[in-house]
Amino acid sequence: MGTYDFEKEICRILQDSSKIRDYNAKLRNKYMKINNEARRLKVENSKLFSQYACTETSLAKYKAKCHAKSEEVKLLQSVINSLPPGYFDKNNQLDGPERTDSYVKSGGKKNNEPERSYSLLFLKKRFH
Repeated sequence: MGTYDFEKEICRILQDSSKIRDYNAKLRNKYMKINNEARRLKVENSKLFSQYACTETSLAKYKAKCHAKSEEVKLLQSVINSLPPGYFDKNNQLDGPERTDSYVKSGGKKNNEPERSYSLLFLKKRFH
């Protein structure tokens, strides 16, 4: 009778051992899947962080460029505001010594010479 109980116990232990091995295999598979997902997420996170850094750099460059342009506009506006009244004619063209001799000699009439247009860049260069 004692041997039979031992055989039953050994059989039960072997079955439990088999169940434990199966359970361990399932856990190992889950661990591998989770580990692979964690790696994938780390790579994706790195890519997103890199994109974010590039975006921040681009934004900083844009802000600096906008600030520089804003300062340039303020400077040019102050130059324009400091010009004496009548400096521009009715067409917002410079009305001063910058006119060509042929324009002045013609009494302000247009001739075959192309009309000069003065930009803010010209004014900036002229008053610096």
